[in-house]
Amino acid sequence: MGFGADSAPVGDAVRRLVGAPDQLVSVDRMVRDEGAGRGAPVLVVRNPRGISFEVLLDRALDVGWADAPGLPLAWRSARGPVESSRYEPEGAGWTRTFGGGLLTTCGLSATGAPSTVDGAHHGLHGRVGHVPAENVRWGLVEDGDDGLAVEITGDVVETALGSSTLRLRRRIVASTTRPELRVEDIVTNDGFAPAGHMFRHHLNLGYPLVGPGTVVAATAEPLAERDRPGEEPRALPWTLDLGEDGSTPEVVLYCAPEPGPTATVMVMATDGAWAQIEQAVDGWPLLVLWRDAKPGVNVLGVEPSTSRDGGRAQAERDGEVIWLAPGESRHYTTVVRAGS
Repeated sequence: MGFGADSAPVGDAVRRLVGAPDQLVSVDRMVRDEGAGRGAPVLVVRNPRGISFEVLLDRALDVGWADAPGLPLAWRSARGPVESSRYEPEGAGWTRTFGGGLLTTCGLSATGAPSTVDGAHHGLHGRVGHVPAENVRWGLVEDGDDGLAVEITGDVVETALGSSTLRLRRRIVASTTRPELRVEDIVTNDGFAPAGHMFRHHLNLGYPLVGPGTVVAATAEPLAERDRPGEEPRALPWTLDLGEDGSTPEVVLYCAPEPGPTATVMVMATDGAWAQIEQAVDGWPLLVLWRDAKPGVNVLGVEPSTSRDGGRAQAERDGEVIWLAPGESRHYTTVVRAGS
């Protein structure tokens, strides 16, 4: 599928050498036609010199499959792709349709554990990751001095009759000259009363980047482990291993970003492959690292977040819910870079 006339043009010298710009980078809209993913619309971005990836149109413009040149990045669960209408919102039903992928969005009014507040149930990690996007557009844009980038934009609205209306405006920018993917989100209270807001970018990295000997470092200070309250948290850098069997417990590590405009996580495999995830701390006050080392799982979650895993009810008690006034917006930026 070609790029529209309002896309930034490629340089004349390059244009003379190709039949069409999408010979070099392309975006195609497709629909899955098999299994639990049947009916799910997807944008497939082929970007040979940058990061190639899928955008899940029925799931908040989340990012599914992703790879840098020669390096698969995204972890995929045993369930794999699932069309969004199969979502089970009660309790931990979210896990039954969690296919993994590079980015799973959690929120907009709750993240973390299921809970009930004032009669309203908030399932695990909230609803937004199963809400289809609207007003989706894509094209080529200028990317500073580094040439062109693929830009994908759209809106995701989380609301119900008698409830808050929160709008996520998402912009994904993928460089065509280097393996870098940027996600810029704006969450706005479109209603006329204050709205509670919680948010998380649940980035899921897998093999071959993640395995025994992979080292995880960050410009952040470990605060606590979710499942070992009151005990000294493990230190960073953290060298990963693989569990012996299915009883290996998962680890969730809460970290405070060091002072500065951004915090960075560096994931380094034993063969030299690496991924770097950068979060803008004006939106993201917390970094959550999730590790499930069970054989057949082997995932590392790098999760810029506004809160810990206790869920909406606990976040209200702890003062971790963000209250947006009518018309107020909050900005979030996450950047993924990779190489080998």
